[in-house]
Amino acid sequence: MPRRQRKRKVFLPPYQRGWNSNNASTQETIYLNYDEYEAIKLLDYENMKQEEVAKLMDVSRPTLTRIYESARRKMANALVKNTHIEISGGNVEVHESWYYCHSCHVNFNLYDGTVFCPLCKKTDNISKRAEQIKNENQ
Repeated sequence: MPRRQRKRKVFLPPYQRGWNSNNASTQETIYLNYDEYEAIKLLDYENMKQEEVAKLMDVSRPTLTRIYESARRKMANALVKNTHIEISGGNVEVHESWYYCHSCHVNFNLYDGTVFCPLCKKTDNISKRAEQIKNENQ
C-alpha cells in the first residue's frame, strides 16, 4: 500500500487560470496542476536550484524532479499540439495570506491586515485564495 501523499506548498497562485490556443477549432485541453506550475515557475522563471525549490514546496528532491518532468511533458504537448492549457487541481496547500479580487481578477497578499484590492480598492467581492483552491479540488 503506497504512502499517503503530502500536500505540496504553493506560495503564489497563477495570475491566470490557463491559456487558450490560437487554434479556435481545438477542443483539447491540457491540465497543469498547481504544484507543476509552481515547479516550472520557481525552477525556470526564478532560476532557483532544485534543492531550494524542494525545501520550499515541502517535498523531496526526487519528488520535485517527477513533478517538474510531468509539467515539462504537459507544456511540450500543449505547444506541439496547439491545445489549451488549464491550471487547476493537485494536492496542494496555498499560503493562507493570499486573496483574490473577483472584480479585477488579481491575486494579492495582506501586508497591514486590511482586506482591500490594491488595484481597484474594493473591499467586497474578495475571497481567500486558499479557500478558492480547496473548493476547486473537492
